[in-house]
Amino acid sequence: MAVAVTASSGGGAVGDPGAAGELGAAAWDGSRIVYAGGVGPDGLAGDVLALDGEEWTEVGALDEPREHVAAASDGQGRVWVLLGRTGGLDSNLSGVELVEGGTVRTLGELPTARGGVAGFHHPAVGACVVGGESPDATFAEVECMDADGAVTVLPELSVARHGLGAAVVEGTAYVGLGGPQPRLTVSPMLEALRLDG
Repeated sequence: MAVAVTASSGGGAVGDPGAAGELGAAAWDGSRIVYAGGVGPDGLAGDVLALDGEEWTEVGALDEPREHVAAASDGQGRVWVLLGRTGGLDSNLSGVELVEGGTVRTLGELPTARGGVAGFHHPAVGACVVGGESPDATFAEVECMDADGAVTVLPELSVARHGLGAAVVEGTAYVGLGGPQPRLTVSPMLEALRLDG
C-alpha cells in the first residue's frame, strides 16, 4: 500500500497512513517515520508502515495486531513496538516487536501486560515502556527490552498513570501527564527518570 503525501510549507497534513487508522504509534528511526498498529476501518490493524520521503509504504505486519500501543526508536534504524491491547482494558498485551529495515520480528514479552502506555529509548537498556492501564488499575512500572530481547526493570513512577507521554533529553526520561485512574482521567504530573549515572 502506498499513500501520496502533500508537503506544505505552513505545516498541516503530510499524508494518511491509510488502513492503520488511529490509536497506533509512531517513531523516527533515523531516516523515516515508522507507524504500527491502531484501529482502522476494518477493525484492529497490524500494519507496519513507513513514511520515507513523500510516500507511505508497507514494511510488514505485527504478529499481534494492537492499539493503545507505544513505539520507541534508537534513531539508528530500529523501532520497538511495545505492548498495547486488542480491544477493551481487559485485553492488554505484553509482547514487543522490532521493526528494522524491511523486517518485523517478535522480540519477546515484558513482565507486565498493559495498554495506554508511552515509550522511550535509552542506549543502556533499549526501548522502555512506562505507565498503562487495566480495568481496575493504572501502572507505575517502567520495563525495557534491548534489541536482543534482554529485559531490564527500572524504578517505578511515583504516580501510576496511563495515556501519558515520554521523551529522553540528555540522559533523563521525562514522563508527563496521563490519568491516575483507568479510563478518562487526567493529571498535570511530570516526572524525571534519570537514566545516566
